[in-house]
Amino acid sequence: MNGTRALHQALALALAGDLPDLPGPVHLLGEALELSPVTAGLRARFPARVHLLPAADAGLVGLAIGFAMSGAVAVVELADAQALRAALPQLAEAGALSSAEAPLRVVVRVPTGPEDGPGHLEAMVQGLPGVALASAGRACELVSLLQAALRHPGPVVLAEPRAVLAAHHHEDPPALPLGRARLLATGEHATVLAWGAAVGPAQDAVAHLAEEGIHVDLLDLRSLVPLDAAAIGQRVAHTGRAVLAGPAEPALQAAFHHAFLRLEAPPARVAEPADALSIAAAVRAAVQF
Repeated sequence: MNGTRALHQALALALAGDLPDLPGPVHLLGEALELSPVTAGLRARFPARVHLLPAADAGLVGLAIGFAMSGAVAVVELADAQALRAALPQLAEAGALSSAEAPLRVVVRVPTGPEDGPGHLEAMVQGLPGVALASAGRACELVSLLQAALRHPGPVVLAEPRAVLAAHHHEDPPALPLGRARLLATGEHATVLAWGAAVGPAQDAVAHLAEEGIHVDLLDLRSLVPLDAAAIGQRVAHTGRAVLAGPAEPALQAAFHHAFLRLEAPPARVAEPADALSIAAAVRAAVQF
């Protein structure tokens, strides 16, 4: 089973009300749901919860906000990052209106790929107050992040790399809320901070470096907003070196701020696109600094 199929099953469970502790009924909205491998077939199974709407992207997010105002959890599937750009004003409105007393739970799923450009989606969303931003770096993280987003008290943009959707899905890791990073490897020479599609290449780089006797931490950030600055500071303070793989500039800022007195080399960022060879080279340079 690949990530696409695992996400389909997770959405089906949510629509059926079979996920524990969901804050309200889940509704799915989109204009091409039957053409999407993730959502195809769900409308026939859940006709009262799945809404196929010939609406513009901004209209879909606007309708989702209406569902959220009634106490539901609204999930919107958009075609790509460009479609998200059209809905930014509505997302900004949802972020401004959402509060702890009256949360607006809107989850916007956006498939992403190399054609979107490095940091394109991140640059669009990170400036929207109150809007969370998360991305799975492994197929097994897709379900965990979706479930965390459904429970998050505010609007969430889920970037879903197409390469991750196509990858083989193993058993789901323990669930974590948004804002909690996941430590995938431990070492003493450096800490690699990875996000989204860069997590896979980072794992390959860590494996190659271990064969050379260089053992590094690998921290999957999972979400940029909220950011697990505490975990970043802890791991970078442990190794004294930070290498960022993926467009996540706030992670480098957190590493510098929270581990400044323990740094043994300047925090480094791998140029996009981040592949295993470039990540490994950046780690070697940091270790030799």
